[in-house]
Amino acid sequence: MSHWMLLVVLVVAMTSKAFVFSTPLQIVFTDQPKHISIGSEVHLTCAVSGGSDPHTNWISATGLLPLNSHITNNGQTLVIMNFKAADNGQYICVTSDGQQFAHHKFTLHACNSGTHPFTIHPITLSTSTHPTTTYGWTNTHGPYLPQFRPIVVNPPNYQYGDDVNITCVVDYYPHPSDTLGWNFMVDVKHVPSNIDQVHGMNSVTLMIKCLSLENIGEYRCLALIGMTKHFILQPPN
Repeated sequence: MSHWMLLVVLVVAMTSKAFVFSTPLQIVFTDQPKHISIGSEVHLTCAVSGGSDPHTNWISATGLLPLNSHITNNGQTLVIMNFKAADNGQYICVTSDGQQFAHHKFTLHACNSGTHPFTIHPITLSTSTHPTTTYGWTNTHGPYLPQFRPIVVNPPNYQYGDDVNITCVVDYYPHPSDTLGWNFMVDVKHVPSNIDQVHGMNSVTLMIKCLSLENIGEYRCLALIGMTKHFILQPPN
């Protein structure tokens, strides 16, 4: 009887040990501020799950953390006090239990305060008296229905903190001046304050001042005739 009991104990011990080491080590939650301004306090968080007593640490792309930073929350939060322009860059949380490894990269860029407020309306007519630019090709085959051109993003290799322009263009003939309106739509629950727009006769350019995480997402270019073109601004590479 004692022999069988010893065998059962050994099997249970081996199974328990295997179970511990087979638990995936992963970063299950990350958090960073959407807006960072010079002089603010910045918190970066990596919540870790699994593994066998993992240890979490932080490094920067240069290898050294700023002197005005410290790590708290059992290693899961990096706090940067009095954020400076020199603190811009990438920060990486790294966790390991000696058997497994996981990491997550954050990109920080402080934006200057004082953005211009911008109010979004469902549709805005291009009735400005200022000179406008018309995009299109010479038509020699009579009228044709409006059609969207591909959305253009400038600069194409944008990064957080850059000024980014997104242009939506429609081609149509004849040109129904001031009867075709364009606008970009974002989440109506939270409209970023660092965007503005410039209208042409058949185009609209969304101007983003100092690109931030809040600007990443879906936009819609709308026409009065009911046409809609969806566009997703992706995070920087």
